[in-house]
Amino acid sequence: MPAAASATTPPSTPLSLADEKRDVARARILRAARIVLAGRGLATTVDDVAALADVNRRTIFRHFETRERMLAEAVREGLRSYSQQLPTASLARGAGQAEIAEWLENLLVAAHRLNANNGRIYWELAALGSDLEGELATVATERRDSRRRFATRVTAHAWTAVGGAGRPPAWLTDAFAVHLSGFTTQALGGDFGRTPDDVARTSARVLHASLTAALASG
Repeated sequence: MPAAASATTPPSTPLSLADEKRDVARARILRAARIVLAGRGLATTVDDVAALADVNRRTIFRHFETRERMLAEAVREGLRSYSQQLPTASLARGAGQAEIAEWLENLLVAAHRLNANNGRIYWELAALGSDLEGELATVATERRDSRRRFATRVTAHAWTAVGGAGRPPAWLTDAFAVHLSGFTTQALGGDFGRTPDDVARTSARVLHASLTAALASG
């Protein structure tokens, strides 16, 4: 009998030059939108983005049906980038105090640097969430849910590492949420002139002390 033909995976079709140009233009527009959003927040206009991306308005609307669609996609890209740039190192259960302190500081330095770069748009989405409509309301909800998941996951990991049993106390998750927040970056940076790294070191100490207190009271 003839041997059965082996299954083969068809080769992927390479992008056409037109597709490549479209993807490059879209990426430039989104990058420009993220930069403008960091500085101007929801006051960002299509003309602002077009000027920075060095394209015309017609090119922007070829890629995004509305201004709101463009801004929402830029925020989503920022959320993906945020999660990808955070440290991935984990702590073993029963980690030493020095190891926990170092892990917290590394995580918080990365978070507060990213918060500073993301800028105004994320504060406005948090503050105005209930007043927004359409795609901006949707992306504001996505941002909020992403922050909740992240704070919950990080708190649970740290709690387990210090030897905590079960779920961490709700107040501890709240403390992590506050000290990972862009509002903390802005409050200490704007009012006290602290750098993102200064903010991170302060937050790391507060959260380390909070973990110790939660474990002692558990």
